[in-house]
Amino acid sequence: MARKSRIHEQAFPAQPHPRIYKAGLYVRLSVLDNGKADSDTVQNQERLLRAYIESKPEFLICAVYVDNGETGVDFHRDAFERLLEDVKRGKVDCIIVKDLSRFGRNYIEAGEYLEQIFPFLGVRFIAINDRYDSADPASSDVLTMHLKNLVNAVYASDISRKICPVLQAKQERGEFIGAWASYGYRKADDNKHRLVVDHNVAHIVRDIFQWRLMRMSNQMIARKLNELGIPSPSQYRYEQGFLKEERLKDLPWRASTIKAIIHNEIYAGHMVQGKKREALWKGQKQSRVPKDQWVVVQNTHEAIIEQETFARVQQINRQANSDYHAKLERFSEIPNSENLLKGLVYCGSCGKNLVRHKNVREHHHKEPKFHVWYNYVCPGHCGGPDACPFTSVPEKDLLAVVAEVICSQRAVAVTMEKLLQGAKRQSSAVMERQRLEANSRRTMDELEGVLRYREALYEDYLEKLMTEQDYVYAASRYQKKEDALKRQLEQLKAGESSLRESAGEENSQLAAFLQGQSKLSLTRAMTVELVERITIYNRTTIQIKLRFQEEYRKLREEPILMLEAAVHGLQ
Repeated sequence: MARKSRIHEQAFPAQPHPRIYKAGLYVRLSVLDNGKADSDTVQNQERLLRAYIESKPEFLICAVYVDNGETGVDFHRDAFERLLEDVKRGKVDCIIVKDLSRFGRNYIEAGEYLEQIFPFLGVRFIAINDRYDSADPASSDVLTMHLKNLVNAVYASDISRKICPVLQAKQERGEFIGAWASYGYRKADDNKHRLVVDHNVAHIVRDIFQWRLMRMSNQMIARKLNELGIPSPSQYRYEQGFLKEERLKDLPWRASTIKAIIHNEIYAGHMVQGKKREALWKGQKQSRVPKDQWVVVQNTHEAIIEQETFARVQQINRQANSDYHAKLERFSEIPNSENLLKGLVYCGSCGKNLVRHKNVREHHHKEPKFHVWYNYVCPGHCGGPDACPFTSVPEKDLLAVVAEVICSQRAVAVTMEKLLQGAKRQSSAVMERQRLEANSRRTMDELEGVLRYREALYEDYLEKLMTEQDYVYAASRYQKKEDALKRQLEQLKAGESSLRESAGEENSQLAAFLQGQSKLSLTRAMTVELVERITIYNRTTIQIKLRFQEEYRKLREEPILMLEAAVHGLQ
């Protein structure tokens, strides 16, 4: 017989697969992208980021996040907040920026993100031009990073301190300093601080004032312009190339846009600026300025609306405002109910946040005198049915649906610990019953053995293999053993029966508790804590997304699976 070789092939450990990072590319500009090829545009920043990872297979681009026209002195930016949400959800685990200044110019907050938040979340951070990579110890020098963040913060503060007085002086001279001119005007080609009439849309402004003279409401004017297919100011600026953000190209006319136009003195030839104030070097964030403190310089440019027409429109505006407040005063005795779903309700068609609208009907011959109800109205539809088909939904109907959904989840959220404990008790009951059954089987086997021995004993006595005295003694011993085993077997069976009955009672109580529905009184704190978003497509199609819904599902499955296993074991 041939001998087997004792030599075995040497096993080499498998090479670990390189980690693939889910990269989020972050782009920020302090001023809106002007589209010039030689400037630091959104496209140029994104091109740099893509070129950086083009030859690096360990990166997979998940999304590009763009904050266009956002300051870097704080982190309250829409795209950055979306990026953080995707990080928390595990969609992104690597953030790549052009340099640290694009990430932020507040060195305290920037340092907190880079040193604490991102490492805690397991996020890799790369600033290309600053040669910073949190995954590379050689490039992650903390002192250098702090110095760069501090320089960025000081730079922002110094620029703000120098620019603010200069801009204020320009305002007082009647020079225009805005990012873009008001609708109906444009910046002069030879002087960006001087306004000239934009004849492409100036006639639209004149129409708006004429319609207002005809007592048309702001809402009616906005709807008329949308029906005529006239681009809104945002759409027009996008078409002219002044704005680059895609979301602006489809914005319709709104009542708020009309209101801003018919109140603006700039159309009468007067420069009005300084409506908002901001001074980063003083730590002063942007805030609205009272009207009596606005910077108004008379007759700085050509008027689109004659002074007399403008004055008549202002008289109509004041009268409408007075009538509105008189109506409010008339119903001032009616307190507003709390808006339990504020900021949580969205339109499923246009995505806008729905506005809560109060309705009052006065009864002259019955009580109560006033009937009050609320609707959630889509602001997109107010600009015209073509902008959004959804109109409104009654608040009471929406609250009923939300209460029903929360009530169905409440048992999981409030009694999870009790359910887990109950399931564990049931699991312990299964183990106890299994122990009793095993003891019963052993007792039965032992009892059968005693009975066999008694039969064999009697046969030995008949065959004269033992004396009568020995037979009587042995038979008495076996009888006592048999009686003891029967009593033990009865006790074990009784224990099994009792355990089965108690488990059945507890199962039925738990089932009744889970299936039971009790009345629920909604509160603002409850909706904020439990509801993440409510999307309404129509009055019968409503989507409610609860916070921690996935966690609730996992927690709910654990006790139910344990309970099912326990009940199955007791059957």
